[in-house]
Amino acid sequence: MSSKRIAYIDTAKTICIFLMVVGHWTSNDVLIKYIYSFHMPALFIISGYLYKPRPWHKTILSFGIPVAFYSLLNLCFLVATHEISVNSLLPNEVFFRFFHYRYGLGEGLYSGDWFLWALLGLRLFFGDFSFLGFFKKYYLVIAVIVVIYISKENLLLQVDTVFRGWYIGLMVPSLPFFCFGFLLKEKGWSPSMVSNYVIILLMSISLIMPLLNGFCSINSQEYGHSYAIFFLNALASALLIFAISNRITVCAFSIVMSKGTLLILGVHMPLIKLLSSLLPQFLSYLIPIVVMLLCYYPIKWMDNFFPPLLGRIK
Repeated sequence: MSSKRIAYIDTAKTICIFLMVVGHWTSNDVLIKYIYSFHMPALFIISGYLYKPRPWHKTILSFGIPVAFYSLLNLCFLVATHEISVNSLLPNEVFFRFFHYRYGLGEGLYSGDWFLWALLGLRLFFGDFSFLGFFKKYYLVIAVIVVIYISKENLLLQVDTVFRGWYIGLMVPSLPFFCFGFLLKEKGWSPSMVSNYVIILLMSISLIMPLLNGFCSINSQEYGHSYAIFFLNALASALLIFAISNRITVCAFSIVMSKGTLLILGVHMPLIKLLSSLLPQFLSYLIPIVVMLLCYYPIKWMDNFFPPLLGRIK
């Protein structure tokens, strides 16, 4: 393992991206409620922790190339399975479905594209646009303002109204988690600091709060009874995942999965549909696991021969 990699982050990313696959596969409302209460916030926290400013054009390429490629793969799958007719695809519709940047453009070509738009916005806002880099100095103040604002949003102007349905607007409810990643990095936090007693406390919060607060989803802009409760519960659950990940021996599989989150995001839905038609019902619970396993060697190949498909631009 490279000395530059952080073992618990590789494991935590693997857990969270696996939970995303499970969340898009399952129809169990309770399981969905638990998964959606923290898995994407945890990925934003990790993204903030790892964030290093780079030129904006490289950032746009690192998002744009994978989006275009996985959109094309999904389009081919949808055409092959007759879910989309080639004759019905007009040039402007193809463009909007490839770069599904806002609500109201019809179905996107793959699930989870909102996460990329939100993350792109956060990266540009906090320094990849160099003239905006000063905002990072005030990240704590900005994060607190956002938490308060969204918690009182029903009395104020809606974020979605401001951005007119653009997915990049989802950077706003995602921002406090991204900033929490800054805070962990700045304070030199390590999951080894978390005692077993604290783990028990975090686990209790993570088990109880989603049931009390209700369904939450950044994409749907639903935060249960309160965004503030959603935020605090997601922090507790993310810290729990980090602490548990630190106690798991890192392996080659988690490193590969961590590198390939964009690929898993881009291909998991076609794989779920394909496996659902091939596997007998009594083996359907294996589908999320098989999806992850099927992604392993493609990620290794791309990592060696075409890293831009994994979002890595030198």
